[in-house]
Amino acid sequence: MRNGSVLPAVMIATLAIFLTGCSRNPVAPTSSTTGAPGAGTTMIGQVPDDPPTSDGGTPSARTVTFTATEEGVVSVGRFSLWVRKNSLRMPATITLHVTDPEALECQISVSPAAANDFQTPVVLYANMSDDPDVNYDTATMLVWNGTWAQWTDVASHPNQQNIVAHFTSLTDVKIADGGSRHGKLGA
Repeated sequence: MRNGSVLPAVMIATLAIFLTGCSRNPVAPTSSTTGAPGAGTTMIGQVPDDPPTSDGGTPSARTVTFTATEEGVVSVGRFSLWVRKNSLRMPATITLHVTDPEALECQISVSPAAANDFQTPVVLYANMSDDPDVNYDTATMLVWNGTWAQWTDVASHPNQQNIVAHFTSLTDVKIADGGSRHGKLGA
């Protein structure tokens, strides 16, 4: 009885292997093309306008153009700006610039100037993981309006090792100690 049930199983397995080996995987890339234009597969790649630096770090300046409905993140040095979807009222070009990757100041510009009025706040993160002396209880973000002033919508996150601020318009920023200590971070 046992011989009768093994033979059909072996034959079915052999047939399955034969049929599978003779077919092409439907999601496999085509390895040959005909000479006619458009007859083969086409690979499309987009070269970024601002390619990353060759040393693997973040660049010291980056400019990104957004449509009014786009979302994206712009990063330079320790700073990352998250432009949330539908934050912009019109297309805008946003530029972030730092003097070096460890800089505590970030220059930010928005063009055209009328676009620097966001419908919903954009979020600016400062990654402080490389600075063991940060006091997250007092660390804050300052904004430039002719003089450095403490920004009100700032939170320090020791677990994520960052300082986060929400903005409805952007200007230059600086990370500092907002507490009663006499010195500022990086001073």
